[in-house]
Amino acid sequence: MMDWFTSVKTIYGWGPQYYSNEDVARFVEWGRITEDEYNKITGLTYPMTKQPVSVDLGGAAN
Repeated sequence: MMDWFTSVKTIYGWGPQYYSNEDVARFVEWGRITEDEYNKITGLTYPMTKQPVSVDLGGAAN
């Protein structure tokens, strides 16, 4: 059986050109590593926070 945590951690350690934080987050989504293991690999809390998006629909309130 593959040790996903060790594999992902090793490749992440090679640098961002191999695995970014977003790449590591995908392994959590796929059930290959846990949220705690994501934290151990990246030093960040899962889920990653994203910037809020603002959309102007062009309507004016009167």
